[in-house]
Amino acid sequence: MLHKVLWYLFSRSIPLALAVLLMTGITPIAWSQSALSPVWAMQVSINIPSQSLAQALNEWAQQTRLELIVQPALVTGKTAPALSGNMTPRQALDRLLAGSGLVATMDGSTVMIKTTAAAGTQQLPEMLVRADSLKQGTAEEGYRVSNISGIGLWGERSLRDTPYSMSVVPSDLIENVNAQNMGQIFKMNPLTQEPVIQNFTGVPFVVIRGFQTLNPIYDGIPLALGNGSAVSVIEIDRVEILSGTSGFLYGGGRVGGAVNYVTKNSTNIPLRRLTFGNYGGTQFYGHADIGGKFDERGRFGYRANLLYQGGDTAIGEPVNQKVANIVLDGHLTDTLYADIKYTYNDYSKEATQPWFDMVERVSIDTSKRYSPKWTSNDIESHKAYTSLRWDPSKYFTLRSAFFYQDTRMRVNQISLNQQVDRTFIPVRISNSPWEKHENYGGYIYLDTRFSTFAVDHKLTLGYSSTLYDYFVRGNGPVSRSGTSLSLDELKNLPEPDWGASFGNEPLSSVWVDRYDNVLIGDAITFNDQWSTMVGLNYATTANKRGGFYGDSSYEKSALTPSVSLLYKPIEEVTTYVSYMEALEKGTIVGNTYANRGTVFPPLVSKQYEVGLKYDISPNLLLSTALFRIEKANQYSDLATPIPSYVQDGLQVHNGVELVLTGKVTDNLTIMGGGTLMDIGVEKSNNPALEGKKPTNAASRMGKIYAEYALPWVPGLSLTGGIYYTGERYADAANTDKIPSYTLYDIGARYTTRVLDKALTVRLNVINLTDKDYWQNDYTFGTPRTVAFSVSTMF
Repeated sequence: MLHKVLWYLFSRSIPLALAVLLMTGITPIAWSQSALSPVWAMQVSINIPSQSLAQALNEWAQQTRLELIVQPALVTGKTAPALSGNMTPRQALDRLLAGSGLVATMDGSTVMIKTTAAAGTQQLPEMLVRADSLKQGTAEEGYRVSNISGIGLWGERSLRDTPYSMSVVPSDLIENVNAQNMGQIFKMNPLTQEPVIQNFTGVPFVVIRGFQTLNPIYDGIPLALGNGSAVSVIEIDRVEILSGTSGFLYGGGRVGGAVNYVTKNSTNIPLRRLTFGNYGGTQFYGHADIGGKFDERGRFGYRANLLYQGGDTAIGEPVNQKVANIVLDGHLTDTLYADIKYTYNDYSKEATQPWFDMVERVSIDTSKRYSPKWTSNDIESHKAYTSLRWDPSKYFTLRSAFFYQDTRMRVNQISLNQQVDRTFIPVRISNSPWEKHENYGGYIYLDTRFSTFAVDHKLTLGYSSTLYDYFVRGNGPVSRSGTSLSLDELKNLPEPDWGASFGNEPLSSVWVDRYDNVLIGDAITFNDQWSTMVGLNYATTANKRGGFYGDSSYEKSALTPSVSLLYKPIEEVTTYVSYMEALEKGTIVGNTYANRGTVFPPLVSKQYEVGLKYDISPNLLLSTALFRIEKANQYSDLATPIPSYVQDGLQVHNGVELVLTGKVTDNLTIMGGGTLMDIGVEKSNNPALEGKKPTNAASRMGKIYAEYALPWVPGLSLTGGIYYTGERYADAANTDKIPSYTLYDIGARYTTRVLDKALTVRLNVINLTDKDYWQNDYTFGTPRTVAFSVSTMF
């Protein structure tokens, strides 16, 4: 199957690449070594904000398309001034390095940065560094990230000059809060609601701008569906969260936002780190992170992350997890970079908490376990990635990547229906034999750079495709019911007899989703202040189903545009307006409805956005945005005895967001902000639903995470956060209200050296007050959990 997808991608995208060469009238230039030297003196458009020297060098390399050799330790802790205008790469680099004690020389297209005699430091060995590999988002920089790894066909860009509302969570922050999974990170982020993840591993379905995003993205490669996809915190280098409609960038299914999991690459300097810790209860774990380069020049590198976790959660759920992540990458030639990555994840959790259906929102003690031990979630996942980047000249870049995931998963789950006497009937006790999920994805983009008079263009033509295939045994999950029990009695519920032949049937494909995107975009720079980004996506969504879903299929396409206008009144400020459309797959009706298995036709959603981004200082970014999203409405008709799910009317979300990230002072780091929305159903054939709020969408959120480095105790930082999520509704009629809640976290981190090796100790208390709350209409929140870890180099 994989070879068919790869051939499908290549066969469609290669003609596109040839077409753009013919359209522009430009032929590729193969630079010889002797012809590369003049590039050093050719004028190019440079636009680099004031920031850390490491980040500035990163942007310089991207904008000049020159190779950089530097020892990262040389630039740590240094800052660079802002640059803007037409100048030679040499002039730009000299200005960036002024006063740093560093100088630059060039050999062909390779730039080497060394210390000067005046710097008074010993010359360190040089290493080859990718343009995007200088570390960003460290705790020392206030977790501030200046550049995003890529956003759809636009590729690498400055975060401040990207006309979308975005926030980036780097690996340093993930490690420093002892995050067991991505649920903790999304709980902290002011643009996202805390997702349901404590009952299982996998990719969380995050609610952004009041909409749930079901389709994760790995290293810029979109997936058709997140079911069966597993992500571990140890494989993540950063999480790039785009708030808002993003169908033009990644294809269908992303109305409220998109989450891109950027995985780790090799390290420029040798890395040997061991971490031992506890995620809460008796969940002890060990994590090894090893990276470096194979050769002295640093052309070829490696990275390995290994994790073993075992024990019980804070409420007594046995957990076992094994993760292995392996990366090989390198410059095959001076102009060709490639990598290959593989991740294995084996996860098992027993006695998972039940789901609650039709309950009165009474306070339930979430610090207790209520399920019997035989309820469980098991997942075994294999992921393989590969990417390639070819820069034959400064005028052309070819980018491509491919992804494959094979997952086996089994779920035993209890759903409860509350009675008048506050006992509970297990209305559905489901057992699913080992089922299979396959995800394929890939893209190929060709960037061309040219000028028309004084206007600069970066024209990108490309194609992306993603496919999800779901396999089950027999008719899939088997359900049983039970008698009324109290919550305390539920723990002793015996496992039902599922049948002698259950789980022995062969696998068969019952559901296939596919998205194809043919894209063209032009990033146009008029001058230092004005620029625009325009693009078109001919998007296709397709579905095929069989087995117990019935036999049917559909395919629908639409041309979805995007346009953004950017204006920089001063160097530190970028303002923008943008419009985007997205093709969205129709809802797959769930098992609790009379029209179970029905697939609604695709929809086209629209978004309007106005935003501002302000670099208050090199390590402090303020972002704010006003938005309006229009989407066709879908809801339960509440019919009795069994309701149906229908598609009708218009759902509108208007709102404002604000995010502040970075260092307020040398000692104080914050990541905070909020979301305020006016959301509701504006048009419906049912007048009773007009003006009602959509389900599981909080119209108010306010969150802040802070770290304070004690000046009188070197190496010691106090950490903590306050996270408020407003009330939501569990049903379309707004009769079932999910209460608002505020969570508090505290912690501390101490960094020192022992036997000349770096040592970091972290302590975090999650949900300090042990608040009982509902994450959504059917799942408890996370109880108070104490996590700690010790990391050391070896």
